[in-house]
Amino acid sequence: MINLTIAIKTLSPLHCGIGVGMNDIDLPVAKHKVSGHPVIPGSTIKGVLKEEYLKGKTALAISDKAAVKAIFGDPDKGNSFASAISIEDGLLVALPVRSYFGTFGYLASPYTLQQLKKALVRSGVREGLPALPAVSGINLEENSYRVLLTKDSLLEQSGNVLLEEMDLTVGNGSADDWAACIAEYFCESDEEKEVFIKRFAVVDDNVLNFLCDTALPVDARISIDDETGTVKKGALWYEESVPPEALFMSVAGMDRSYRNGKDVKSHSDTELFEVFIGSESVKELYVQMGGKATTGKGFVAVRISSGGSHA
Repeated sequence: MINLTIAIKTLSPLHCGIGVGMNDIDLPVAKHKVSGHPVIPGSTIKGVLKEEYLKGKTALAISDKAAVKAIFGDPDKGNSFASAISIEDGLLVALPVRSYFGTFGYLASPYTLQQLKKALVRSGVREGLPALPAVSGINLEENSYRVLLTKDSLLEQSGNVLLEEMDLTVGNGSADDWAACIAEYFCESDEEKEVFIKRFAVVDDNVLNFLCDTALPVDARISIDDETGTVKKGALWYEESVPPEALFMSVAGMDRSYRNGKDVKSHSDTELFEVFIGSESVKELYVQMGGKATTGKGFVAVRISSGGSHA
């Protein structure tokens, strides 16, 4: 099996829902069962990429349509392919949170960086990965959690970072190495990398967990009765979403294809990998994921990177 990474950056609010919620939020977003961080389900990523490869502009450059069907699966009776690609859930790397200085910050934590590091290692990146930062918890003198910043951070003011929901004290250490590493996978230009690095910060796991519970946007939505022009009875609900600029990373594994039918070619994992990634080391796509597409939600930038490693 060949592994690769799929980096996803939200361009508009993203709502990958789980149905009706059990608390005050009627339509919450999908969250990791252990960490509680928002996630993008692997089935969502796979379905969108399949649609793009089969019907979108991406498919125009792919002459072997059978290989595309072998990658994502084809239910055609008699000549069906089992899907050769397995895509994991997109795990949170950094959450954008409003700040009184610098407008907003990209906040990662030791846990999200550990998950990112594991994803990169699995995809074949073995060298140049920074060590996990040590964010030393609470500053007892200031009664606040510590945060690690980059050298030219826009978030700091007099040794503090003032977020929407809480204040943090700048700790000893640097987030520069991880900022530069993440920028390589999520940013397209040097200008975009510079903007990202100046707003990147590493916070304690407890801080990020708290912000994932309190800092996600929640919109009050209604439905209008076409005849009366007023709100339908009972048609008020609260809808949660992931904010723009959130960063997620998924790992995909490419196996050989399995088919049903003697007249259909079976492909190796290397052949399918070359079709999927193309001739470039990074494939960039702009697609829509999740629900509420007609309200402008779910636009994301996807960057598929080749690790070139056999697991």
